[in-house]
Amino acid sequence: MFQKFQRFSAPIPQILLISIMLIVSACSPMKHVPEGSHLLVKNNIITDKDIIETSKFEDLIKQKPNRQLLGIYKFHLNMYNLGNRGKETRFKNWLKKIGEEPTLLDSVQTWRTRNQFRLLLNQKGFFNCVVSDTTELRKKKAIVNYYIQYNELYTLRNIKYDTKDPNIKGYIDFFKNTSLLRAGEAYDEELFNKERERISSELKDRGYYYFNKNYITFTVDSSLNSHQADVSLYINRINENIDPSLAGVRPIANHQSFYLNTIYIRTDYNPRDPYGTVRSDTIVYKGFHIISSDSVRYLKDDVLLNNIFISKGDRYLQRDLDYTYNRLQDLNIFKFINISFTEVPRDSVQTAYLLDVSIQLTPMEKQDFTTEAEATNTGGNFGIAGSFGYRNKNVFSGAEVFELKFKGALEVLPNFGDSLRDNKVLFFNTYELGPDASLSFKKFLLPGFISKNTSRYFNPRSVLNAGFNFQERPDYKRSILNASFGYNWQLSRSQRWLVYPVNVNSVYVEPTPAFTARLDSLRDPRLSYSYESHLIPSSRATWIFNNQAVRVNKNFVQFRANLEWSGQILRALAPSLNLKKDDLGNFQVFGIPFSQFIKPDVDMSYHMRIDLNNTLVYRFAAGVGFPFGNSSVLPFEKSFFAGGPNSLRAWNARTLGPGSYQKTVNIEQSGDIKLEANVEYRSFLFNVLEGAKLEGALFADAGNIWTRNEDIGRPGSEFKVENLMSELGLGAGAGLRFNFSFFILRFDGAVKLRDPSLQINKRWVYPNQKFVIGDITVSLAIGYPF
Repeated sequence: MFQKFQRFSAPIPQILLISIMLIVSACSPMKHVPEGSHLLVKNNIITDKDIIETSKFEDLIKQKPNRQLLGIYKFHLNMYNLGNRGKETRFKNWLKKIGEEPTLLDSVQTWRTRNQFRLLLNQKGFFNCVVSDTTELRKKKAIVNYYIQYNELYTLRNIKYDTKDPNIKGYIDFFKNTSLLRAGEAYDEELFNKERERISSELKDRGYYYFNKNYITFTVDSSLNSHQADVSLYINRINENIDPSLAGVRPIANHQSFYLNTIYIRTDYNPRDPYGTVRSDTIVYKGFHIISSDSVRYLKDDVLLNNIFISKGDRYLQRDLDYTYNRLQDLNIFKFINISFTEVPRDSVQTAYLLDVSIQLTPMEKQDFTTEAEATNTGGNFGIAGSFGYRNKNVFSGAEVFELKFKGALEVLPNFGDSLRDNKVLFFNTYELGPDASLSFKKFLLPGFISKNTSRYFNPRSVLNAGFNFQERPDYKRSILNASFGYNWQLSRSQRWLVYPVNVNSVYVEPTPAFTARLDSLRDPRLSYSYESHLIPSSRATWIFNNQAVRVNKNFVQFRANLEWSGQILRALAPSLNLKKDDLGNFQVFGIPFSQFIKPDVDMSYHMRIDLNNTLVYRFAAGVGFPFGNSSVLPFEKSFFAGGPNSLRAWNARTLGPGSYQKTVNIEQSGDIKLEANVEYRSFLFNVLEGAKLEGALFADAGNIWTRNEDIGRPGSEFKVENLMSELGLGAGAGLRFNFSFFILRFDGAVKLRDPSLQINKRWVYPNQKFVIGDITVSLAIGYPF
């Protein structure tokens, strides 16, 4: 990681210099506007009715004002003006490159915009619309007002479907009965285009390989003097209604439905050797011709064919072709995937129209290694951490992924229990290390009769995880052993399930006598339990929804619902298993009490596109844990926490709450209930390096954690509805993000605006205290916070 971070250092001095120059510069952008010209500062769209979204008109405006950072400051224009003054230098050229030239009023662009507005209105059925504009000139500024008068809306009257192609004529009634167009509804050409795409897709899924939406044409008759339109949809034959000069050269032909013939699969295709000069062998397995130059198969034949959804003799279906491509890509072992078709020449014997299929697969590197190093700062305590990882993406030639990672960390932590233990490594008094391993299979590992009846369209995976972590701190030693087994599968394009029926965590703690005495003096059962040995035999189910479209800049929603439960089966079987109880009456397994709880939680976010460069993100998270039976409190690992780079950023990790509790000891705080809300404005600033973007952000975070019941060791921590609003922490700040597409490096700085741990009449931090630079909590993280 340190080697990667060094790449970011180059633009930092430039960014600081730019900031200083912009702060000290009091020049108005108007001073740089040439005489006789006007800087376009605003476009207004004024309509007589609210029918079409204003954003659709805004997207069509040909000339837009210079971008404003946070909607108030013309950052990019000022950057350009700074670089455009005085003698030319490399630095000034760079300023102009990342800046934006002034948008000077151009009447031609205004005229083009009016035409675009009319075109949109006509496409939406407002054929008699009126679009006009006026321009307000104020010194060197210009404001353009666009006026839209909708007038009457045209609706659809009669809708007709027809074709002269005998092969397609049988589908006409089906297309008409399932049509997106309905008599009496508004005329909308966008719906016409969707109907063309729908019919084209339907025909491609019926074998019509060469068919495309350009064969479908519409004829509209709006001259009925009744604000109605008759629509005729016609499916053309090949070369029908083409340029008359080509009519004799290209004869009209009917569309044909194709079937798949021979399917060739090359599993080690080399783009540098497209003609296959290297000797290869071909085997025919289950009707597929599998070609490989290796004596040992890169991928097992059964696994390969399980991810191919086409077979010899099948009718050509675009849907199955898409499934095949996506599933082969999801294997994550092929660098390139290419599927092509060749029409088989027909003779007097062959009557069917056939396609040979060629699937070319180029393997990627099977194994890789990673190393990471980082510096940490937890509440002012310095530390270093690192890891070494190994990954094999095809360990058993069935797209199984094996990952092994060794992690270690060193840190300086204060003594909580006045322990005399001083096992230092260098000058660090805290260390932890341990391995984590995982193995995933590209199928459901289930009993045979169940596995055979599960659909391969779900793209299933079975995952086995195991890990061990040893921690030594001044006050205690802790050993954590975890193992889990579960499944994840794709329910649809936007929905995914993760189910882990087996999830075991064993925590063994050895506190020092001084630390134990200190815990006992606090009389906090929850805190004491956090440092006791315990076993968590849990199960977990998670549903994830994400309707974000690939390469489409639209609003989208992300939602995650999680339910975890622990100990129910063991508690029910305890008498039968003759499990012993401890002094508190809790059942034990191998001398360790097991946890029993139910814990639901949700996390949702809404990403709202303002324009191509700006996004507003809203996020809400909530959860509650219910310990019962064999447990009086939630395990520390399963509790809720607040504060940190992905939570309320004005607080360090796990330092906020619970409730209005004023902590007297420097330990991590946990709770049974969590409520959190965030809003973040993200804006693209400029390109920093090749392939890297600098983004800015403003954000506000609110929330807290609470205990469900009174905690005598932490007064004020219990959740009470009447205290909810007064106990919400509130923070705000700004951040920079270096977006390298494959990962994002994030710097955030935030301050506390409302601190629930303060006295109730002094919880608003400002103006009750003077701001100092130390009030800013700085965090460094990878990726967006949500």
